[in-house]
Amino acid sequence: MNIVEKLLKMDAGKLEIPSKVITIQSKKLKQPLDFPCRAVDPERYAEIQESALEIRKGDVKKINMYSMKTSIIIEGCPDVFKSKELMSHFGAPTPKELIRKLLLSGEIDDLYNGINELSGYEKDKDDEEEIKN
Repeated sequence: MNIVEKLLKMDAGKLEIPSKVITIQSKKLKQPLDFPCRAVDPERYAEIQESALEIRKGDVKKINMYSMKTSIIIEGCPDVFKSKELMSHFGAPTPKELIRKLLLSGEIDDLYNGINELSGYEKDKDDEEEIKN
């Protein structure tokens, strides 16, 4: 059976965006935090990546990693970081400021990596093997 035949046999109504709760052990709040997260739409993901690039004279001069990671987190965890109530409670005027107030750098990376996995990016197994050895 080829890919077209296989896909035609699938129920199109059962397509769903991957999601899961990602738990981060917050050092600032001294407790685990459960973030409901989902995969980021591929087109939106590409837009975020492009917006993080600074291009001069046709060459990439800089990649704003913080902006890219926080934008992916905001899109992947909108119930948390787009919450007007939470932003008001923590005195954060923007979702990015809310992330800055709540999470440390490593925690941002953990949440970003979890959303990347939901979005179809697998961890490099070779890196995991080297770390174990």
